[in-house]
Amino acid sequence: MITKNQQKAIELMFEGNLSQKEISAQLKIHPTTLSRWKRDKGFIEAMRLYTNETISRSTPKAMITMLKLLNARSELVRYNAAKDLLDRAGFIPTQKHDINANVNPIQILDDVPPESDRDG
Repeated sequence: MITKNQQKAIELMFEGNLSQKEISAQLKIHPTTLSRWKRDKGFIEAMRLYTNETISRSTPKAMITMLKLLNARSELVRYNAAKDLLDRAGFIPTQKHDINANVNPIQILDDVPPESDRDG
């Protein structure tokens, strides 16, 4: 279990525009306190959960963006969007198959007689 201050620290860290010193000042804590929190197992677990929740909330928006990119003007953008969606849906490109056939080697017969036989 983490404190409200620790939860606020996690949220500020995820915003990404504040330094550790600025976050500490905003929370009215010493920067070493924040450093200590970042090594705490409970804090680390809370960060992991916050990350998962943030990604889960963003998934629908990300999917809509990818679907819109299927209609982009750039052929490369459309290709990459389609490829990414298919990859994530579990469709994989056709794999190469190694074909080994048991075939007897071709024998080339020399049907041209040697010059000595041609003189006759």
